[in-house]
Amino acid sequence: MRERGKDEPDINLFRAIEVFMAVAEMRQVTAAASALRITQSAASQHLKNLELIFGMALFDRSTRPIALTYAGETLQRHGFRLLNQIDDLKRDMQHLGASSLPALRVGLLASTATTLTPGLYDLVNNAMKVPELILSAGLATDHFAALNDRRIDMAVTSERLQDGPGFSFIPILDEPFYLILPDSYTGPADDIHAISRKLSLARFGTTTPVGRRTDQHLQRCRLDLPRAIEADRTAMVMAGVITGKCFAILSPTLLIDGVAEGMRLRIEPLPFAPLKRTIRLVSRRDDLGTIPLRIALESQKILKRAFDRHFPAISGQVSYHEIANPSY
Repeated sequence: MRERGKDEPDINLFRAIEVFMAVAEMRQVTAAASALRITQSAASQHLKNLELIFGMALFDRSTRPIALTYAGETLQRHGFRLLNQIDDLKRDMQHLGASSLPALRVGLLASTATTLTPGLYDLVNNAMKVPELILSAGLATDHFAALNDRRIDMAVTSERLQDGPGFSFIPILDEPFYLILPDSYTGPADDIHAISRKLSLARFGTTTPVGRRTDQHLQRCRLDLPRAIEADRTAMVMAGVITGKCFAILSPTLLIDGVAEGMRLRIEPLPFAPLKRTIRLVSRRDDLGTIPLRIALESQKILKRAFDRHFPAISGQVSYHEIANPSY
């Protein structure tokens, strides 16, 4: 352990950074001290100690409100990460020491988040008696990073992510992709070349997992379709379709929010080789007991009900994996 120099202050570095971050956000020492319930002089001393340790000014005090120096901006960037890591550490230690989880962190595909949230909340809060459900929506690649960084405990996602000893996988359902046409379209639905002469493709970008999957499938089918819109969210892709000028290639989980909101669309079989994907629950192999199974099973039930309600003509084409009913 490095010995403290005789001129270096003996401080609580974590608390000093907390004070710095509050001042950096509010740009006023008095307001930050009040928010942290400490005196202004105590807050000022924390800032002075930090500047002494780092050997440079963190604030430009000649302006009102005070402004961050370049060194202050650098510390602020690191401060966000440090405080988040401390918060994650607290949660992980609570997980280890608590007889029941204080919180469950679940990642969801953005397209399914609205559908799954109410039912998962009821399960976690009422049946599991976990006080807090922390949800984050995003792409499957977001889930991969969050699981690796231990920011979430599990994810209901569309990618297998990375095989390894640290993860377990529970398949939930297999869903086909469909041709999505404007409700006003009156041309043939079984000839992709005829369709593409009248409409352009609204598609996901290749930075998204579903975009890469779709693009690779079109390449395998040797289809080079005219493209009008590239987006990273389902709502934007579907918005292109309802203009009446575009078509899309989407699955039921990608369609569900738009259809629930009343978007009028035609859903037809793909007029070329079929494409499907698996929705699965991925979790770290921590001591979570039956929780992953319960979340996977509840997600499956919620999605099936939603498909039956919103897509009665095609809901039977979704296949559901058998999930062991966990003992409660």
